Amino acid sequence: MPDIQIGFKPLQDLLLKKSEANILLAAIELDLFSVLEKNHSAEGIAQILHLHPQNTAHILNALVAFNLIWKDGDIYNNSPIANDFLVSGKPTYLGDYLRTCDPWYAISPEMICKLVREGPKQAERDVNPHSENFLEMQTRRSINYQRSGMAHMVVRLVSSLPEYSDFNRMLDLGCGPGLLGIALALDHPTLNVILFDKPDIISVAERCVLEYGVSDRVTTMAGNYLNDSFGDGYDLILASMTLNYALGSFDRLMKKIYEGLNHGGVCATLSDGRTQNGSKPEEIVISMLLPDLLGQNMAIREDFIANAMFHTGFHRVRTKMVQSPIGELEWTIGKK
Repeated sequence: MPDIQIGFKPLQDLLLKKSEANILLAAIELDLFSVLEKNHSAEGIAQILHLHPQNTAHILNALVAFNLIWKDGDIYNNSPIANDFLVSGKPTYLGDYLRTCDPWYAISPEMICKLVREGPKQAERDVNPHSENFLEMQTRRSINYQRSGMAHMVVRLVSSLPEYSDFNRMLDLGCGPGLLGIALALDHPTLNVILFDKPDIISVAERCVLEYGVSDRVTTMAGNYLNDSFGDGYDLILASMTLNYALGSFDRLMKKIYEGLNHGGVCATLSDGRTQNGSKPEEIVISMLLPDLLGQNMAIREDFIANAMFHTGFHRVRTKMVQSPIGELEWTIGKK
């Protein structure tokens, strides 16, 4: 028999992660977590949701097994993370957002093999997962994603800048639903914010501006930042998790950002910032595998943005890795 020095359990665990993800998505679809906000037995949950009692117990036990819910005797209830993020109707509910992410993460082995063997064919390059309808839906589903930790993190990072109290006008470039700029407006009592993104996306941001009652200091502007003007006279331009779409014309965009700032203004970016020759952080590399295989050139390497800022003319450029709700990200600051 072979002399085995290391167990294969880590390989088995990788397959279990796939099953856990599917169990989570099924539980979201069944709306189990909304019922589990209160203590219930499996039979009680099955009755409320009109489910098969025995199989309801089986899926509940599976959720207990990887600690998404808790069990005491025959009674089940949510763990804190499930209660915060998986109860439908809460402002931090992430069920719809997670379902939107799933197609990016759950690439079939057959698709991976095909793309690795044959490369991205022209037809596959032309597949556009970023159609306007898709983007509008994804933006709506990312509202709760931004207010489930990302907005708080951005406020913390931006408010730590020594120039923060003197900021009067900022641009949230590629704002998505706009909660980052809105959160900064709520934190800074005199800051005027312009939210900029594509028209269908901006329509979502406009609804968020009304929801938070900040239309006196937060306005919107629609366009494509690669081709359209986004104005000037800004003290701060924030670009969070959006510059991946600009890699084909990055120097030109960085010049537009530089010219859009007042003297002494700050450009602040959050990006994936891949490290170790593009192989880390794990969550970024794995989540971006599909666009990588499709040849869509969306990977931002460590210090890429900082080097582009230096080349454009920014000074006092600095960068650091920060922990975010989705993993480790690169925070880069440049001053004009």
